[in-house]
Amino acid sequence: MTRPNDAPTGGPPLPPAGCPAHAAPVRLASGDMLGDLSGLYEKWRTAHGPVVPIELDGGVPAWLVIGHNALREVCRPHAPFSSDSRQWNELRAGRVSDEWPLLPQIAYQEGNTRFLSGTAHKRLRSLLSSGLNQADGVMTRRYAEWVADRLIGRVAQSGRADVVSDYAAPLPLLVMLRLLGLAHETGEQLLPAIFRLLEGGAEARSAHEEINTILGRLVTARRAAPERDLVSWLLHGPVEGEPLSDLEVRNLSWLTVMAGAGGTTGWISNVMEQLVRGQELHSLYLAGKATIPEIMNATHRLNPAVQNVMGRFPLRDVPAGELGRYPIPAGALMVLGLAGASADPQANGGGHGSHLGNEYHFAFGAGAHECPTAAQRLANIITETAVDRFLYRCRSLGLEDGQAVQWGGSVILRQLSSLRVRFTSAGRAEERNDTVSGTALGDSSRSSHSLFPPSMLTALTAHASR
Repeated sequence: MTRPNDAPTGGPPLPPAGCPAHAAPVRLASGDMLGDLSGLYEKWRTAHGPVVPIELDGGVPAWLVIGHNALREVCRPHAPFSSDSRQWNELRAGRVSDEWPLLPQIAYQEGNTRFLSGTAHKRLRSLLSSGLNQADGVMTRRYAEWVADRLIGRVAQSGRADVVSDYAAPLPLLVMLRLLGLAHETGEQLLPAIFRLLEGGAEARSAHEEINTILGRLVTARRAAPERDLVSWLLHGPVEGEPLSDLEVRNLSWLTVMAGAGGTTGWISNVMEQLVRGQELHSLYLAGKATIPEIMNATHRLNPAVQNVMGRFPLRDVPAGELGRYPIPAGALMVLGLAGASADPQANGGGHGSHLGNEYHFAFGAGAHECPTAAQRLANIITETAVDRFLYRCRSLGLEDGQAVQWGGSVILRQLSSLRVRFTSAGRAEERNDTVSGTALGDSSRSSHSLFPPSMLTALTAHASR
């Protein structure tokens, strides 16, 4: 997986072979994320230390941060690393093609908190967090149960399902639709676009444009008439500084959809894969010796859906020894290796602890750009509900055949593209006594229920009248 001792395209010449600063870049392509990754990051850490020189698809040079302490340092507030991709020297020098598949993940966007810092970042993040904080946890869980039972009902009689396409992919998106305020039909258009974008393939740019168009229509409608949803809060809620523009709201909504639907789908899929393939783990769960939250956490640490995040950019030259073994030039692209850093033995005081007991991981990021606490809460609710409902309704789980597990994704997302299982149906949801506010889980009327309390619209109205 290494190349000859050439300098990365467009980068500074490498020192002579044998020099302590010498580093042949490691090839990190989308195909590298498809197989068994156990030991991969440790191999790179042994060979290169906490920061690995890499070459991405298209010959683009970058640095992969897989050390626990190094990642914390790069993400530390006031550290000399910017999240503004306009600092990237390769892009400013015109050495990155407009058609590069990963460009939509890095190119600066107004209103996207990923690329901001300081006061500008706080202005948007605080408003987004205050909106997400108002989402009712009980209402969200009940709605997620309702969606889960409807999806399971479509495959229950056959006793077979592709956990990814039939369940894990649509479920988080449908919950996100209620949070944002999008209609169900619109979500059916958004789902394939989100994953085309995350896969970083040839259609990533068109998917990006499609998402922007759909979200733009929602922003226009909510600007004219707010409802009980997140987009309305971003437009009309209390903000520190200038009110958000339509473009800022659209991009914040895009970020919420991408992180919420994409990341949570991967989390659900990977948890189910661990349970179906790891019979010992499933047995521990059935015996009451492992809870779903414990298995969810272990999956985040050992097999997270989001492996790497683009990027950070040094505002000055970083000499060898400050962050890792090699000098890193100002303006270089740094990739946050969330999975690699979570697997670093330095994490959690130098040891990982038991398989299920260690709660430490970087799956939600680190530093000022870590996923907001309210968003983490919602992701946990959606994932736990999805796994719980599937295990309750679908018994005697097993793989359909030897080709039932298929991996997809990119250097960013390591996600199952297919997980085909067979099961014995435990019966319809309506046969249980579970109800939601007096409404059976199968009742289609729940599709229009808001996940925000009436007090949200009251607060928006009061703020607008000032």
